[in-house]
Amino acid sequence: MIRSLSLAATLALIGDPSPLPRFPASPPALPSLTEVGDSARASWQRRDLRAFLAPAGASRVVVILPSAGPSAPVTAEQARAMLLSYVQGTQEVEAILRRAEAVDSAQGYVELNRRYRVIGIPGERESVILLGYRRGRSAWVLTEVRIAS
Repeated sequence: MIRSLSLAATLALIGDPSPLPRFPASPPALPSLTEVGDSARASWQRRDLRAFLAPAGASRVVVILPSAGPSAPVTAEQARAMLLSYVQGTQEVEAILRRAEAVDSAQGYVELNRRYRVIGIPGERESVILLGYRRGRSAWVLTEVRIAS
C-alpha cells in the first residue's frame, strides 16, 4: 500500500530545495546626532575639514563666521576654503562635543566648543561651533556651520 504524504511532510523529509523569498533589506539605521557630532568634533580637532564637511554630501551649506553675515549656500569645497581661511594662523588645542539634539523629526543641531591658540600670541581662545543638520534617507545632512567667538 502506497501512502501519500502531505507536501509539508515530504519537504520536511527531503528538505526544501526552493529558496525562501527574499525581502529587501531594511534601510541602515540612521546614526545618532551624538555619533555625527563626535565625528565632526574629531574631524575638526584633526583639522580634516574635508571629513568635517563630508556630511553635506552634494548639498549646499550656509557658513556663518564671526564678524561676517551668512554666506549664500555654498558647496562643501567652497565651505572648506572659507573655513581654511578662517583657521589659518591658529592651532587647535581641544574640541569638545557639548550638545547634540534633534529639534524635531527632520532637523537637529550639534554644538562644539573649540579651544585654540593664535600662533605667536600667548594664551588660549574659545569659540562655539554650531552645526545644523537635516534628516536624510540614510544620514544626517550638514546644512549650516556657524562659528561664534
